[in-house]
Amino acid sequence: MWTVALAWTAVQTVSSTLAGAVLGAEMLPQAVLVLLGGVLADRFDPRRILVLGQVARALVLALGALAWHAGSDGAVTLFAIALSFGVVAGLTVPSGGPLLREFVHPDDFGTVMGWQQVLGRTMRLLGAPAGGVIIALYGPVGAMVIDGASFAFIALVLALVVRARYAVPRAAHTRWWESFSDGVAYLGRSPTARIFITGLTALNVFVTPVVALGLAIRVEGSGWGAHWLGFADGTLAVGAIAGSLLAIRWPRLHAARAGFRVLVLQGVGLAIVGMPSLPAVLLGMVTVGVTAGMASVWLSGAFLKAIDPEYTGRVSSVTSLGDMTLMPLSLPVLGAIAGTTSVLTSTLIFGLTMSLLCLTFATRKAIATLT
Repeated sequence: MWTVALAWTAVQTVSSTLAGAVLGAEMLPQAVLVLLGGVLADRFDPRRILVLGQVARALVLALGALAWHAGSDGAVTLFAIALSFGVVAGLTVPSGGPLLREFVHPDDFGTVMGWQQVLGRTMRLLGAPAGGVIIALYGPVGAMVIDGASFAFIALVLALVVRARYAVPRAAHTRWWESFSDGVAYLGRSPTARIFITGLTALNVFVTPVVALGLAIRVEGSGWGAHWLGFADGTLAVGAIAGSLLAIRWPRLHAARAGFRVLVLQGVGLAIVGMPSLPAVLLGMVTVGVTAGMASVWLSGAFLKAIDPEYTGRVSSVTSLGDMTLMPLSLPVLGAIAGTTSVLTSTLIFGLTMSLLCLTFATRKAIATLT
């Protein structure tokens, strides 16, 4: 909800250039701090870290609402909120994996992660229109108060309901740099961890530019209308939910290999998103969605089972940092290829490269033999 509320408030109150800067402001502190967040996740209780993160978000929005109501209704307040959210995200996001280890048996990682992704995607589908309705009815102050209350509620649930069932080893280093260096050394001696980091980072590097920018260029260039852009994006979301449900229903013994294999098909789906045919584009988006849902369940569960519990936070933070740094670079690359050649050429390059990469990962011994 807050993402939509922030975007609408920004475009209504500041220039388009500043609005774009506000929406991107969260990424910088998140990228700077996410490795530290990984160290914290492996050293301290991840539940407490996540509780503090939700409380911090609620307090930031409460202060933002007070500032906005007092007349500071411009870029300064919006930037302060976005930057604060980035700091909180960087320090807390890596704690999600270690927390899951504390109350879920390893054999159930895939199922729990699958339902988590189904619920997350469903909430995003519902949250976007809800955020629009809230900002329209109650304005920025009302949106901040309501969203802040939702963060406070999540903090209460984490604090009062969630309890650890399994003991997870903690990193014992006294200095941040020692703990981080130990995490890097673990990656150096674990080929499975390296492949997972490379593979999971590569997914978003190839997928996001196509389904965001490539799709928009194809729809606009073909004159189909903005409503088809929204419909195509919706088919991806629905397909992803369906794919996750399928993967939950049919767990695989070699989940990592199955996940990378199905992503070979996803690359084909990405390639045909650039075709000048509306049915083909919709087919491509459905394919991307279903395969993304299936692969995310199998790969996320396999990832948690394969990574040493003591290093979960640090390894996850490296994956997150890869997403944050490489995705902003891959978007203009696709745009440049589409501008100098064609949108179909750009989606073919991105999609088929991803297929080849995932086929390589699926056949690597460290992945193919992982159970």
